[in-house]
Amino acid sequence: MRLQVLTRRQAPAPAEATPEVPGPTPPWRRLWGLPARMTLRDLVRHNRGLKLVSFLLAFFLWFSINLSERDAERVVELPVTIRRLQAGLIVTNLPPKPIKMRLRGPRTILEGVDEHKVRLAPDLSSATPSDVRLDLGGDMVRPDLPRRVKVVSLEPSRLKLHIERLAQRNLPVRVELAGIPAPGYKPKPIAAPPHVEVRGPASKLDDLKEIATEPVDISSASGTLQRTVLLSWAGDFVTFAPDHVTATITFEEEMMRREFHGIEVRVLHVEGARAQLVPARIDLVIRGPQHVLHNYDLAEGAAYVDAAGLVPGTYRVSARVDLPPSLELLKQRPDPLTLHLVAPGTEGGR
Repeated sequence: MRLQVLTRRQAPAPAEATPEVPGPTPPWRRLWGLPARMTLRDLVRHNRGLKLVSFLLAFFLWFSINLSERDAERVVELPVTIRRLQAGLIVTNLPPKPIKMRLRGPRTILEGVDEHKVRLAPDLSSATPSDVRLDLGGDMVRPDLPRRVKVVSLEPSRLKLHIERLAQRNLPVRVELAGIPAPGYKPKPIAAPPHVEVRGPASKLDDLKEIATEPVDISSASGTLQRTVLLSWAGDFVTFAPDHVTATITFEEEMMRREFHGIEVRVLHVEGARAQLVPARIDLVIRGPQHVLHNYDLAEGAAYVDAAGLVPGTYRVSARVDLPPSLELLKQRPDPLTLHLVAPGTEGGR
């Protein structure tokens, strides 16, 4: 009896293989775009460049937020202004330099503090004319600082303020002149209005006697000038009403005196006689405008004695001097003179 060889029989092939239809992809898997089965290593290796960029962006975002929220310090300089000072009072010694204030708070908030808008404004509603010592503090800052910003220190931390009473007076105006007018002319300035209302600290107004204008240039001038000029500075906190005047400058001839020595005196109109004048020379004092008299020279024969109609004899006479209309003879020395008229043929008449 023959045994059949044991062999592996192939399973009969199915009549027709039907492809497996995949089910719907879950939403979270579509969002990530990942395969259904992914190991941790595959997850790390998938889109490595995008993951590195995302990590760096997240780190820098965390670092910037953490750094900006960390407390920092900043120094700002604030001017001092006064609040609620009673009417009729004034502070005359406000600090010329701003107050240095050190602040602490989150960096982003500190950078938002605008030192051009913030002021240190102490309240002086109860102050009287006197010296006031004032301790500075963060509560005096206007407008108020953000809540998370604190005032660390103020330099200086204390002020000494001098409070005075305001005064008001009417003072005359003096026109200030600059330059030299034309030779021989003297300026006569007039201000309109001649007085102004001056307001300021009482201690300063007590020392003021007049208010000067800004200088008016009169160089080489001889005719009338008219200018609108501002009033000159008279001290801190001193104001004027009005703050300008109309200055009118007129010019008058400046008079002077001048002496002329040893001027020869001539005898005119001597007929039929010989004239002898004792003394024959005189000194003169003449007055007139400076621009005329300064370089004036007497002409030859300007001083004379008129003997017309005189007969021989001895006479006491005064010399006459021919001068321009603008000049005036004030004095002659000697005066009178002795005039001897001697007829021809008489003793001493040759």
